[in-house]
Amino acid sequence: MFSRFAHYLDEIANHGSIRKAAEKLNVSASAINKQLISAEEEFGVALFERLPRGMRLTSAGELLVNGYREWNKDLSRIKSEIEELKGLRRGEVKIAASQETVPDFLPAVIARFTKDHPRIRNAIAVEDSDRVRQLVRDGGADFGLTFSPLPLPGVIVTRSADFHLIAMLPADPGTEQPDSISIGEFFKKPTIVPDTSSHLRDVVDIAAARIDIRFQPVLTTNSLSLMRSMVREGCGFGVTAIASGMSLPHEDGLHYSRIADSGLPPMVLSLIVDPRRNLSMTSIIARRYFEEYLDEIAVRAGKASALSLE
Repeated sequence: MFSRFAHYLDEIANHGSIRKAAEKLNVSASAINKQLISAEEEFGVALFERLPRGMRLTSAGELLVNGYREWNKDLSRIKSEIEELKGLRRGEVKIAASQETVPDFLPAVIARFTKDHPRIRNAIAVEDSDRVRQLVRDGGADFGLTFSPLPLPGVIVTRSADFHLIAMLPADPGTEQPDSISIGEFFKKPTIVPDTSSHLRDVVDIAAARIDIRFQPVLTTNSLSLMRSMVREGCGFGVTAIASGMSLPHEDGLHYSRIADSGLPPMVLSLIVDPRRNLSMTSIIARRYFEEYLDEIAVRAGKASALSLE
């Protein structure tokens, strides 16, 4: 009822006349005038000045009309967002992600999202970390996941999580393999490592420097998938990264061991967006799935840290 009267009030203000407002609204002038008088009696103030050549809002009338117009804008925005939510039955989300996220992190989050929104198309570009930021800046991705060190010009970080270097060993069935090895034990074996396009390599180089060794990898590659396959074939030890507080993965043909050196710096995974862009509701909700998962990682990391101190 109020919204209809406020609409009448707005039209009187726009036209300066009850008669013209009635013509525009296709309502009788007497009906509008009756509602106006009733409202003025209820508020206890005049909403219009009755002038010889029309009607002009009083200060109270201006407050009411401006409030209605702001409310109407908000209602239009809310209706638009609801339509977008209904549109989550379709649409596309474009994500750029560092290849270090592919083995465990990325599938875990995407599985959650696609389970809840099976009709949304997910276009995922797996790139070097530095390229991820550029795709987000250029509009090639709605948001990105990168291990590039901060600061990251032109984007903002909405969430982040620490990841730690983990050794990948060929599985040896029937033999008890360690959950933790030292840096020295790792470098005693032939090593299969990423090339410099991966920030994993930065941490490997730091690890070698900590024990003052110049290691000679048997294979260097820009493909983390190839590195895993070569380790599985028994060609040497490789590396990966998992989030703080997460349990070691289990995979046929591979055994994972933590590297026992608290002095190694973590790799920081950042979820980045371009603050200049207005993303669709579909993309915003998809991003929330990643933010929630990163929040879960932070909670687990805190619990793991507390347990280690007990």
